[in-house]
Amino acid sequence: MNSEDFAPVIIGKLLNIGGMLQRSGNQLLLPFNLNQQQFSILFSIEKAGKVQQKSMVNQLMLEKAHVSKIVKKLSEMGLIEIKADSEDKRSSWLSTTPEGSKIMKQCQKIITEWNKRWINGIDKNQLKSIADDLTLLQSVFKNGIEK
Repeated sequence: MNSEDFAPVIIGKLLNIGGMLQRSGNQLLLPFNLNQQQFSILFSIEKAGKVQQKSMVNQLMLEKAHVSKIVKKLSEMGLIEIKADSEDKRSSWLSTTPEGSKIMKQCQKIITEWNKRWINGIDKNQLKSIADDLTLLQSVFKNGIEK
């Protein structure tokens, strides 16, 4: 097998893993009426404390319209607050509500347990190697997308 033959195999495996993680994550988050991407955005807002919506697009590398749709849904659910930027009317600031923080803590607890279960059978050195390889792939894909 030459180098070029590995690309479709690697991408196929990544897509398969991504699909499995998304389905499993969505099942875990179902009691909170959240899906994996909604959780990811809520998590990022909670972590930042206060963040501009446009930086969420850049940070998570998602489409602007998709992020806007999720932000609107999270706001309607009462999990985040949206405030217009006083200096730039086209921009807005996002922060979690007390209810959003409460839900976030509950979700994080479940996700942490889920993470512990799936890494249980993998050696620490293997985990480090996997993380390093994924970081490299992430960088390669990000650079390839930006070109």
